[in-house]
Amino acid sequence: MAEEVFPSKGYFNSTRFKATKTPFLDGSNGLAGKAAQVISFRHEASGNSVYFKAFIIAFNESYSSDWVPETVFGRADPIQHFKQTSRRMSIGFKIPAATESEAYDNLSRVQQLIQYLYPNYATTDNTQTLSQNPFVRLKVMNLAQKNEPPPDDAKGKSDGMYFKEYKSTADPAKGVLGTITSLNVAHNLEAAEIGVLEIGANTILSKMIEVNLDFTVIHESHLGWNESNEFATPSFPYGAITSETPGGPGTGPPDDARDANETPEERDKRMQDEERARQRYGTMFGKARLKKDLKYLAKMADKAPGSLTKGQQANVNYLLSTTKGAGLEGFDSLEDYEGLHDLRTRKDIKDTADDLHGEFIK
Repeated sequence: MAEEVFPSKGYFNSTRFKATKTPFLDGSNGLAGKAAQVISFRHEASGNSVYFKAFIIAFNESYSSDWVPETVFGRADPIQHFKQTSRRMSIGFKIPAATESEAYDNLSRVQQLIQYLYPNYATTDNTQTLSQNPFVRLKVMNLAQKNEPPPDDAKGKSDGMYFKEYKSTADPAKGVLGTITSLNVAHNLEAAEIGVLEIGANTILSKMIEVNLDFTVIHESHLGWNESNEFATPSFPYGAITSETPGGPGTGPPDDARDANETPEERDKRMQDEERARQRYGTMFGKARLKKDLKYLAKMADKAPGSLTKGQQANVNYLLSTTKGAGLEGFDSLEDYEGLHDLRTRKDIKDTADDLHGEFIK
């Protein structure tokens, strides 16, 4: 495969195929050429690339996390199991033509891009079989690019130095790998304010082609947090390094030592309990609610075993997990609250709630 880098000199030329009678200067050619402000696509199977001037009308990204809920009896909310996070892009750009030559050049570039949607075939025993999928790299300046690991000397620099060195390349080989899932081409033949160029019998060229496409990214590097709270690919997704990277924000051992020994299921449950505690106790009247909940659990613990109604048992299960999410240790079951409803221990309950809430809301 050919390794092609953006051929800036003369790549965008409004008079490439047909010279104009009068001197013509298109400023956008210099901007897209010398400054390399372009959108580029690279067909991975062939190594061919195509470039367009960056007349972007829309560029949007979406990150979708896929979770599988598991309903458990007695829990208000299902346990959520994580599967994956996917990244998708949608981009729209205009391709204007200042001359007949450029209009023809634009049409040929769009034609090349359309061809990138089709796979490679190999002939075996006079039969064509699919040999390679039509994977494409998309490069949109610094916003859609392959995430390279930071250089060895990336640590220890000032934020000003990181900013100064933040540069992008027009090389489509440095683009994000993925698949074009849809491609729409609008030739604007019906737009009277744009018009068309008639270059011969039954032959027209559009003065303005619009392209809109959806792109699904294939991640090429490991993405996620390790046990030291470091993100595996700190340059993801825009390559913007600061003094907090490449080690990742929050570098160091986890604040909660349980993280290193927890199973994924235990961690999911703990995180749900903590989120439920934040919603219940992290409010204006959260401390009073916490005291009330501890008293309720102590009261339920003094009841005869097996005498709780379904509603009471559901409330107990909910409050046990919620108070645990708030940081209460040593009270994992209702039996741990037995005897605490005595008048002598109510002050202990109040003090416990005060201390617990004081630590929790920090």
